[in-house]
Amino acid sequence: MMDTGCAAGDRRFVVEAGNADPASQHQHERDELTDRELHTCRSATNRAARTFLQLGLWVEVYDDETKELLAGPFDPDQPAPAYIV
Repeated sequence: MMDTGCAAGDRRFVVEAGNADPASQHQHERDELTDRELHTCRSATNRAARTFLQLGLWVEVYDDETKELLAGPFDPDQPAPAYIV
């Protein structure tokens, strides 16, 4: 897990990347999860998500405090969205 900070960051975002569609897995199963990063900047969150998509991984973005799904799941075989978070 990687944790990046931001001077103005007051919210924490978790970017999860995996080899398979998260919808095809049970909620408690994370066998296909390959990486998880924690960011406090939207810009760093967006960069991480785009990097994972370019690597061919599925991507989801969560609010670290509430665990609410904010974006995704994004399919790496589809065009990357213009706006992530």
